[in-house]
Amino acid sequence: MLRQPLFPPDTGGKVRSLNIFSRLAKRASIDAVSFADRATETEGIWSMKRMFRSYIAVPWDEAPKNSIRFYLEVLANQISPLPYTLAKCNRPEFQSAVKALTSRNGYDVVLCDFLHTAVPLLPIPYRPKVIFEHNVEFQLRKRRWELEAHWLRRWILGNEWRKTRAAEAKVCRSLDHVICVSSEDAQTLRSEFGIDSVSVLPTGVDTDYFRPSGTGAQRGRMVFVGSMDWDPNEDGVVWFLEEIYPRIRQEIPEAGFYIVGRNPSARLRRVADANPGVVVTGRVGDVRPYLAASEIVVVPLRVGGGTRIKIPEAMAMAKPVVSTSIGAEGLPFQNGRELCIADQPEEFARTVLRLFDNDRLRESINAAARTSVVEKHGWDVVADSMEAILKQVIRDAAAPSSRGVQPAARQRMA
Repeated sequence: MLRQPLFPPDTGGKVRSLNIFSRLAKRASIDAVSFADRATETEGIWSMKRMFRSYIAVPWDEAPKNSIRFYLEVLANQISPLPYTLAKCNRPEFQSAVKALTSRNGYDVVLCDFLHTAVPLLPIPYRPKVIFEHNVEFQLRKRRWELEAHWLRRWILGNEWRKTRAAEAKVCRSLDHVICVSSEDAQTLRSEFGIDSVSVLPTGVDTDYFRPSGTGAQRGRMVFVGSMDWDPNEDGVVWFLEEIYPRIRQEIPEAGFYIVGRNPSARLRRVADANPGVVVTGRVGDVRPYLAASEIVVVPLRVGGGTRIKIPEAMAMAKPVVSTSIGAEGLPFQNGRELCIADQPEEFARTVLRLFDNDRLRESINAAARTSVVEKHGWDVVADSMEAILKQVIRDAAAPSSRGVQPAARQRMA
């Protein structure tokens, strides 16, 4: 069960899910259900139908972020027991579509991709049910709340993270197994919710698609790649522009910064326009030319969860990454060898400047980064791990002591 069509793969979550499920779909029969806007996602719907054995698109009309409708819905949702991000997905038509599938087909497992699809399926008794947690969702929202200064946004964000924690706890305790993307996330889920059935899936990257281009980077250019309608990305980039970028420009006046990602807000554009040498691209068809043209990739996140696919993609192109600890949280890479970690503005700027000035250090990190992702983080390895986890869940559910219902057919997934 998916939150949205996986095409185009323009967010980290969609990239991860597409690369995993496209491979699993060649090994097993998968019926997929997701929300979809039939007016704007026609191509994505057809691509989903081609990839899976069957696909149901549940009609979806989401309020554009930062629109009047969006703000009215957020305010109205304050009386709901569910946070806004989950309440808008808790649709009876989604539940009905899945219930119809499970009533007429025998499945080995029902897999919920993201918390957003698990909440509406809590009443469905079919077993085993698994959730794939790309982030610890309540932690993401709590970190955003901790940084918020505006009283009204802080009040809303406080409600959001507390409601999210309650919903996430219920889901993780109710379902048969939880899959997450880092050992840090696994430890958080175990300690916060008192669960044991947790597995960790490694982060992957397409090392054939993301590879060194052979073209030279432009002196002093930095880049950030990520969906700009995701709050943690906007927060991090604004922080970088206000606190770090001016320090770098003071030492290297010709330095430039590209912000590459869909749906940049008016606020972000205003901050970018106030800084010389900054380019906001919006959505692009291919991020690789922007990575190739940059000397350094920055990931200045102050809020986040899960693992950041943007980092191993940059590493696969043999680009040095400078990230905050939160930006690289959960990734098994060594600071100073395969990437660089810096958390304070002065330290972050100093690290970027050192990489600009030291060709040998930059090339050493580039080589180590590329080698590491090629050897350990290909998507085939990740898909194999997901398959092994699901097979173990199915075996456990079929055991005599299992509380679940034995599935009627093998090698089928919903």
